[in-house]
Amino acid sequence: MTSFTTFVHVTGSARNMGDDLGYLRKIIKTVYANHAMVAREWVEPALSRRNNNVQDEDVNWKALLSENMSAIEKADLVIVEASQYRFNQGFQAYNAIQRKKPTLIVTRSEMKDRYLSGVGGKYLTVKRYKDENELEAIVSKFIKQNTIAEKNLRFNLILDRRIAKYLRDKSYETGKNKSEIVRRLLEKEIKRRDS
Repeated sequence: MTSFTTFVHVTGSARNMGDDLGYLRKIIKTVYANHAMVAREWVEPALSRRNNNVQDEDVNWKALLSENMSAIEKADLVIVEASQYRFNQGFQAYNAIQRKKPTLIVTRSEMKDRYLSGVGGKYLTVKRYKDENELEAIVSKFIKQNTIAEKNLRFNLILDRRIAKYLRDKSYETGKNKSEIVRRLLEKEIKRRDS
């Protein structure tokens, strides 16, 4: 079996745990079933707060926000259960997309006329589901499509004559193989873009 080190931040509404608890647990179970890790376990602590009648004014919201932002930063993927849509889900989804994290928003309700429906881009996927089986299939597919195995990946590259000559000459000059030269150029470009 291939080993993965994909971290997934799962978020949803803590306010409506009664309606969403089974679905949130299904998402988390599906994350683990797909050889990924949940970046922040928050569902059971939120349920415990609710069961112990902890009032909103007694919650350290600053710490929770910091934990969520850290989890998004750590995560490779973000999954937002948005059926009981609140500002928090939109805020976290927007932050994930700004950090170029593939983000899946799943909902049992219509997304039309919600603030989040205005967010778009290549890092966002929005899916509607009816039941836990459909939710599991959507989450599994999203994780599989966006997970990169631990081992290095191989791909073929077709070069024109000018680039092939450049790589041959650079390889001779530096004593490095062509793959290493291309890899370093790509790493340099990624670093420049992320700065």
